[in-house]
Amino acid sequence: MSHIEKDPAHCGGQPVVAGTRIRVATILTSYRQGMGVEEIVQQYPHLKPADVHDALAYAYDHLDEIEADLAADDEAVVKAKHGLP
Repeated sequence: MSHIEKDPAHCGGQPVVAGTRIRVATILTSYRQGMGVEEIVQQYPHLKPADVHDALAYAYDHLDEIEADLAADDEAVVKAKHGLP
């Protein structure tokens, strides 16, 4: 059973850990920054290790989609920082 879901009504339709608003992209970013599964679970205590493993598996199976989500996040941050629409 996958712990990942996509719902257009939550987080802009981006994939999240089921029953949470924690995006797969967030977990992938934490992992890429050097956090291990246990550290990610400590940061998000309502997650189980299986949730993190499923999120990472989903991320690597759908890397183009997740990279696009991360790029959109970066663009939104830059626009907000500079007061752009």
